[in-house]
Amino acid sequence: MKLLLLKYIHDKLEEDIFYPAVQTRVSEDGPDLVEVAIKEHKEMKRLISQLQTGGLAGTDYNKTVHQLMRGVQHHVREEEEEMRPQAEQQLSNSLEQLGMQMQQRKQELLAAMSTAAHAGQGTLAQGKTAADKDSAGSSTTIEQSIDVHVPVHVAYNQWTQFEEFPSFMEGVEQVTQLDDTHLRWKVNIGGKMKEWRAVITEQIPDQRIAWTNTTGARNAGVVTFHRLGDNHARIMLQIDYEPEGLVENVGDTLGVVSTRVRDDLERFKAFIESQGAATGAWRGTVKQART
Repeated sequence: MKLLLLKYIHDKLEEDIFYPAVQTRVSEDGPDLVEVAIKEHKEMKRLISQLQTGGLAGTDYNKTVHQLMRGVQHHVREEEEEMRPQAEQQLSNSLEQLGMQMQQRKQELLAAMSTAAHAGQGTLAQGKTAADKDSAGSSTTIEQSIDVHVPVHVAYNQWTQFEEFPSFMEGVEQVTQLDDTHLRWKVNIGGKMKEWRAVITEQIPDQRIAWTNTTGARNAGVVTFHRLGDNHARIMLQIDYEPEGLVENVGDTLGVVSTRVRDDLERFKAFIESQGAATGAWRGTVKQART
């Protein structure tokens, strides 16, 4: 329901307020841009409907998820690269008013859905929860774990080599270690490059590493290391983050991020087991954040 709510509100705001202004006031390209955008809305709704009926499984479900994500990314990119620049140029005097109208309409839709859900009406809003209502600003927690066939200190030592994360983490373009506890991340998320800084808030050799962001959207986490045998360890990873924008929220709802984290751990396992030894280590202890 969260995905349906996000998509419904996004489409409703654009189709009721923004697109009519573009269609009538953005030169000769306006009608064509709006027509393409509405077709994309319909296609994404069709894919969401397929996912929510529960009739897809395994490979078919994954294919549909990837098709939807590509569609969302393409839709957002086209609006940012084609529709928005023309709108900013030709609707400059009324963009602020349109934005206020869309924000007001969003609050009205959320309120109506919440009222309908409490009343038990058979509408799109039926079954919505407070978490759904606040989904645009809510955080998500992901937990994944994996067993690796190396000593626990080897797994831990390799994880401290943050600048090598791009070797096994999808979308991570660069991690720069600024000092013992501060990092700068550069990551490709949904086709957009994002950067933030993070601080290590706790670090205990062979046991745990915890961190939180100091700039950018909220994200924090902890990775723990557990000895299962002389050459056998378990890595448990927990990440808390707040998705931003339509692409990230849709990806979050479909479990794309959770799948990516699981795949990252699989690649880390393959990396460290093939190496047999860590490429480096930092064995210091951090007992509290130093911001």
